[in-house]
Amino acid sequence: MSTESSPRLGLDYVLAAQAQKHVTVNESLRRLDALVQASVVSRSTDTQPASPAEGDAYILTAQAAGADWDLMADGALAIYRDAEWAEIPSKEGWRIWVEDDQELIVHVGGVWGPLSDSITALGNLHRFGLGTTADASNPFTAKLNAALWTALTAGEGGTGDLRCSLNKESGGHVLSLLFQSAYSSRAEMGLLGDDEFRLKLSPDGAAWQDVIRARPERLDIAAPDGVWVNAVNGTAPAVRRNRILNGDFGIAQRGTSFASAASGDRLLDGWKLASAGGMTCDIAQLSFAPGQGDVPGGPRHYLEWTLTGTAAGYPAIEQRIENVDCLPQGDTVLSFHAMADRSVSLTATFRRHFGSGGSASDVLVQQTLSLSASWARFTVAVPVASLDGKTLGDGHSLALELNLQDGETSVVISLADIQFEPGDTATPFERLSFSENLQRCQRYVASTYAPAIAPGSAVMDGALRSATSGPANTAIFNWRLAVPMRAAPSVTAYSPQTGASGKIDASGTDLAASILSTSTNAIAVQSASHSGVDLAAVHLFATAEL
Repeated sequence: MSTESSPRLGLDYVLAAQAQKHVTVNESLRRLDALVQASVVSRSTDTQPASPAEGDAYILTAQAAGADWDLMADGALAIYRDAEWAEIPSKEGWRIWVEDDQELIVHVGGVWGPLSDSITALGNLHRFGLGTTADASNPFTAKLNAALWTALTAGEGGTGDLRCSLNKESGGHVLSLLFQSAYSSRAEMGLLGDDEFRLKLSPDGAAWQDVIRARPERLDIAAPDGVWVNAVNGTAPAVRRNRILNGDFGIAQRGTSFASAASGDRLLDGWKLASAGGMTCDIAQLSFAPGQGDVPGGPRHYLEWTLTGTAAGYPAIEQRIENVDCLPQGDTVLSFHAMADRSVSLTATFRRHFGSGGSASDVLVQQTLSLSASWARFTVAVPVASLDGKTLGDGHSLALELNLQDGETSVVISLADIQFEPGDTATPFERLSFSENLQRCQRYVASTYAPAIAPGSAVMDGALRSATSGPANTAIFNWRLAVPMRAAPSVTAYSPQTGASGKIDASGTDLAASILSTSTNAIAVQSASHSGVDLAAVHLFATAEL
């Protein structure tokens, strides 16, 4: 330890029996005058001033030059006093105000830098104003044109996440963001006096209207004019998103059960067995138990596809969607629920068939999915390629095919809520009413039988009625279709009494039936000649499927 000067400021001590003690004391006072409440003219001046004022001080640069400054160290304080320059070496932690920069600097690690660079923590501040003055009502205030919050990355020791938490004392208090225009409130969102998330709007800052109210199990749209939406997943709200016909398997105009179906057989409306693949295929419409939770949205039916034996090909069910251009170019998505009685692979394929005289078919996507013994939702992205350069022929269509692999063995597969829609997001299944679903199906299949009654059943309900009279005692039936069909249909007549095809019933007698005319909206049928006047009846089944 030095016995001649102080350790921090280097102030010389007055020694015992020292002569001229005032010299030592005055030198220490000069040093204190320079260092206490220290201030320098500049820390960027390179040339020693020619006419400095008494008390002027500088922090020397590495380029400092002059008769006296040449002898002094970089970063030291040069102080002009008593008509000469004196050097004071800088020490760690010294703080000095720089007059020309209007900045407080600190000596850290052998160099001078802004004091703000050394501040790493602030705590227990009562007010903070950024670009403006904070007050008691707004102890944190910022006046600026842009703000950025960004996550601390993993490479910087963070997680890469950013979560801003806002907290209130209890449920009855308010936690919100308030949006103002010219300091007049226009919108507020948050937990406004309870624990439900709300958004409310105001035209004047005084009258308020709740717009959205959300809770974990429900979302309420409280706006008095309702919701205005241009598109849902790329489709106008008035237009049905789902391009699959009878995707919930609710319409069964051919009946609900198909035992030992053969390749090409039509099944539930819109669906056919494209190939049995050498297996025995039994297909049926089954009903969900009320209140089940395996498939959301409250579906009533699903399709059960029972395959027995070993596949010698690719067993497949298929739906052909009318018009290959039914979806715009770009992103589309298939979604459905499925399960099997054992683990099995099911392949979803989308093909474009360009119709008679059109371009060769192509495949948009083919994806294999793994089914298990529990219901699961599957999604398949289907990029729709451009039709540029393609030729569209008669009956062009887009086909969805669900198939097993060659060599597969016995399995039971269940399918529900199949949806194909534009966009890159699979939305919840678009549930239609039974009547709307039936009307969509009647463009392709029409029947006088009640829904779910197979053609050829011996039932009178729904049969057309006429008397055997007119020309040669024949019965003539005119059937105005409820929905115009895709094309003039193929029509089969059935006797309601016996279920025989190509027949009408005349009070218990089957008579041969002939189709007089067919069009997209009407069908006329005439019976063979019959003696006497009897009440005749007939069931008709018309198809115009792809």
